[in-house]
Amino acid sequence: MSGRLTVIGLGPGNADQVTPEAIRAVTEASFFYGYKPYLDRLELRQDQTRIASDNREELARSNEALAKAAEGHSVAVVSGGDPGVFAMAAAVCEAIEAGPPEWRSIDLHS
Repeated sequence: MSGRLTVIGLGPGNADQVTPEAIRAVTEASFFYGYKPYLDRLELRQDQTRIASDNREELARSNEALAKAAEGHSVAVVSGGDPGVFAMAAAVCEAIEAGPPEWRSIDLHS
């Protein structure tokens, strides 16, 4: 079974600068992994779950998120700014490369 993992960037700080694509991804995901201050910026529904971690835990966070997506869930990894520039997309790709083969079939978006 394979789910979906989206790497979401929250933009430069102002909630109005979050892209429509990121807002749509927030409405579609069930599990959110990220640095606690970034997750605190999201207004999630009661059926959505935050899994917060400390800063500098990007690879561990990516591994946990990929494992949850591999179970068939819709997952978001949240970062500040642009997720490619602020390394969460790179950390997720690094985790996929080092992880089990089933992670390569996860529907990945950023």
